[in-house]
Amino acid sequence: MKLHMTKETQRIINHEDTMLETYAKIISSYSSLFDQYECSLEVRLFWIDFSTQKCSNHRLPFHIGYACYVCCEVQRDGKEVHVKSIDGEADFYSLSATWMVSSIERKFFKTKVSLYLDTDDIENDMKELFRLLSNRS
Repeated sequence: MKLHMTKETQRIINHEDTMLETYAKIISSYSSLFDQYECSLEVRLFWIDFSTQKCSNHRLPFHIGYACYVCCEVQRDGKEVHVKSIDGEADFYSLSATWMVSSIERKFFKTKVSLYLDTDDIENDMKELFRLLSNRS
């Protein structure tokens, strides 16, 4: 079931744009920490369609399985920074964080649009990205 361009879809788009601005403003306060390691913070939106497992840097169609995230990627020379793992769980970790800002799902046979406003995790996630960078650089 697709949502047609309506007030509801425009509300989703407006919310995603607002949340991108909100996250970017908070994240920008961390830029100077990453600057000392010659890194920049790239903040953008990306989308996932869970019904097809498709990921995109461009908005996907509105239907059940749609989700939008704000992503913050630590970059050096325009490329995502990776740090070696010391925990044995993986060879390396990508220095990025994502936060869901909207989703469309089915609940009890009805289409449910969720718009997330929570920004509480940003501070801890940014501190963790910096800790990983500073401990491995």
